[in-house]
Amino acid sequence: MLAFWHHISEIGTTHGVNPWVFAALYLAHHPLFWGTMAWLAVRTRAKKPVVGVIVLAAFFWFLPYAYIFFFGRGLPLWAYAIAAVFVAVGGTHAWKEVRRRLKR
Repeated sequence: MLAFWHHISEIGTTHGVNPWVFAALYLAHHPLFWGTMAWLAVRTRAKKPVVGVIVLAAFFWFLPYAYIFFFGRGLPLWAYAIAAVFVAVGGTHAWKEVRRRLKR
């Protein structure tokens, strides 16, 4: 396991992406995103403007992947493609979940 982590750290150093920073951003974005989703539900039910909350939620969702997109250098195209798929699939799932809960 230690050899695997060392290998990941070497790849991260080579490409300008610190795996510790990515892991911290990834772990932090979940409670921030879902907290924003709860805030969105409250504002929607109160019939208050939600555009700012949606922008904030999108920012929190994209945050760990933005780190890769903006600071990664020389990454293979497939790495960017995988990150884009994670953003798209996860965002779509979150959107459907929020819409389902708001309908209740």
